Amino acid sequence: MNKNLHNSVLYIDMCQLRRNAEAILQELDGAQLIPVLKGNAYGLGQEEVGAALAAIPEIRTMAVAQVSEGAALRRAGVTQDILVLGGVPVRLLAPAVELGLTLTVGRPGLLPLLAELGRTQGRLVQVQVKVETGLHRYGLTPGAELDGLLEEWREYAPWIRVTGAFTHFADLGDPVRTEEQFQTYLRGVAQLERGGMEIPMRHVSASAASEYAPQYRLDGVRIGRRLYMDHPTAPLGTVREVCSWRAWVTRVRPLRAGDALGYGGHIRMPRDGMAATISVGYGDGLDPELVRVGGPVLIGGQRARLLACCMDQTVVDVTGIPCAVDDEVTLLGGDGHGNWLSSQEVSLLIGEDEGCGLTSRLSGRVGRVYL
Repeated sequence: MNKNLHNSVLYIDMCQLRRNAEAILQELDGAQLIPVLKGNAYGLGQEEVGAALAAIPEIRTMAVAQVSEGAALRRAGVTQDILVLGGVPVRLLAPAVELGLTLTVGRPGLLPLLAELGRTQGRLVQVQVKVETGLHRYGLTPGAELDGLLEEWREYAPWIRVTGAFTHFADLGDPVRTEEQFQTYLRGVAQLERGGMEIPMRHVSASAASEYAPQYRLDGVRIGRRLYMDHPTAPLGTVREVCSWRAWVTRVRPLRAGDALGYGGHIRMPRDGMAATISVGYGDGLDPELVRVGGPVLIGGQRARLLACCMDQTVVDVTGIPCAVDDEVTLLGGDGHGNWLSSQEVSLLIGEDEGCGLTSRLSGRVGRVYL
């Protein structure tokens, strides 16, 4: 039996993934590359991507957003430090400590809880400090809040190992605000160090900052999107997109101008022509907004326009394009014949900054094949 029973498949080029990582490492000139594998590695498959990156000796720390993601990496055999970037629900602190995850301290009162879990489990708890600099999600503000953290740390230090401190930029398009955030971060780190806390790794940059603001590189750079695709509007060309999402035509039929498409009859065939149905829809992660703007797909090396989308099926205008049942349709990436529809290009059509938002929404109904 064919083991791939999915209506559509995301093909991931693992060789290109490694080439991207190596290119970024060379560019960082000694700073740590911290792969960010949240959101199922931006939809590409967390365990597989994590295991591949773990084989690169220079990678010593990875980052996730949730405890369950850290657990998945541990199941995949990842032994590197795994930093949980955000806040963790209290009920998940004990399993996080048991998994040996590095937890982010971004609120008062967390350190005593972690120290007690470390004492109970008989292990040091690794943490990093999140310095609040202006994004206002999760972090401790320089001044009284960091003073409070230092007091907690002095009391509970026997069970705590601090491995770093970081922050996150809110708007790289605003260089003045970015520099203000950076200076606030430096003040916070200096405050911690004056209080006796060693900060082995300082990191503030993510993918976009690594591309166009190297002055913020410091000891490490958190790289998510850039492992999988280049910059959406100003690509450097040092990395290439690693994945392609493909489906297959299940029906081709002629339609007349004005024929209704999909539920409610709100969408109409714009002209006499041919329509193809593919068996994927928003339940697979196809963004309905992309259909609303008539986004492109590749069929037979040509661009066809999306017309209507349901949960499981989508109609494409193939007028003037040779098309038959079982023809391959490329929704993102390359079609294997030299034609390309980058996720970055597609994301800009619906007002998103980066194509990783599209791949992150691909559901479990989309098969993953690693090449």
